[in-house]
Amino acid sequence: MRLFTALWPPAEAVAALAAATAPAGEPPGWRAVDPATWHVTLVFHGEADAGVLARRLDGAAGGAPAPRLRIAGAGAFPGVRWAGVEADDPEALARLVTAAGGEEEAFVPHVTVLRRRRRPGPGAHPDPPAPWASHRGPWWRPAEVLLVASEPARGGSRYRPVHRVPLAEPDN
Repeated sequence: MRLFTALWPPAEAVAALAAATAPAGEPPGWRAVDPATWHVTLVFHGEADAGVLARRLDGAAGGAPAPRLRIAGAGAFPGVRWAGVEADDPEALARLVTAAGGEEEAFVPHVTVLRRRRRPGPGAHPDPPAPWASHRGPWWRPAEVLLVASEPARGGSRYRPVHRVPLAEPDN
């Protein structure tokens, strides 16, 4: 089973980003990622045993303080255009990445907005604009970390949570 560990933004944050991305539409050769699937991947595990990862995640992340986050800015990887994710305490977010089994140095907090089509075709836009680059969404705290199965499907993968680990409100 292909698995990843992620944080899911709340409806308000998704709605705000959806409004900011609306002017972009789907540039030729690209497909918009369904906002219902927008998430912040902490680590991609690939083919792995869900039970083993769930136990590790429980022990490493269970009750960890939830960082305060917001979707802000834009960036790109080859074939991907994304909205950035800011943390008011970057170290708290980095600790979640490490708890999930990821590498803090390689982590780029983001939400994928556009993906290049496998066969972009003639007239494909090589570098589509990101009208959401100046977007600064509402602050939010994730209530949980999710271990998610990624199941290939037509038009993109389907995601199915297989395990949830509650986070704690930080002491202030």
